[in-house]
Amino acid sequence: MKLNKYIDHTLLKRDAVPADLDKVADEAIKYGFASVCTHPIWMEHLRNRLAGTDVMAIAVVGFPFGTQTIESKVFEGVDAIKKGAQELDYVITVSKVHERDTEYLTRELNEIRKATEGTPIKLIIETGLLSDDEKRYISELAVNAGWDFIKTATGIMSTGATVEDVKMMAEIAGDRAKVKASGGVKTIADGIAMIEAGASRIGSSNGVKLVNEEEITEEDGY
Repeated sequence: MKLNKYIDHTLLKRDAVPADLDKVADEAIKYGFASVCTHPIWMEHLRNRLAGTDVMAIAVVGFPFGTQTIESKVFEGVDAIKKGAQELDYVITVSKVHERDTEYLTRELNEIRKATEGTPIKLIIETGLLSDDEKRYISELAVNAGWDFIKTATGIMSTGATVEDVKMMAEIAGDRAKVKASGGVKTIADGIAMIEAGASRIGSSNGVKLVNEEEITEEDGY
């Protein structure tokens, strides 16, 4: 199994500088990753660095807490697209999930989907903060609203992707959406387990380690 095309190579440090982004972009090109995922402020720089390659530029929106207003999230996403983002990873308003505020969440999901039509969008549900019922609830709302992916976590929580959560989300997504496993994917075993559970994409800042570990494993005949 070749993991490289599953990997969204991630740089979300708050103090990253252009040299850090260039390093991650060059690694993504070298190893043939699916994308580089970073903050909207770097989109123009990133697209220039990735020009002429098939590595996508992804922007996170509402990161890391998802507590911005709907209008702010819509603007941030549209602005990121104008600056070169080819996919967007949005953080849901977790407090509204706890409240089961279906009216608010449906409006948020629909308005963002409408504003970003033509661009793949992923909803980060932050599984580490939700009960199983809440995970199912928000995953179903996102899929019903036409989102392209449901994603486990931001990666800033102590609890990230789990095989159980990915399986559950994949069952809900069916053939209508895909699942991105993010947060805590640190080894080749983690990556393979997530894919086998139903993940179509893996978000990780450990992409280089994963593919190098995969090469060693293949050489040893495992």
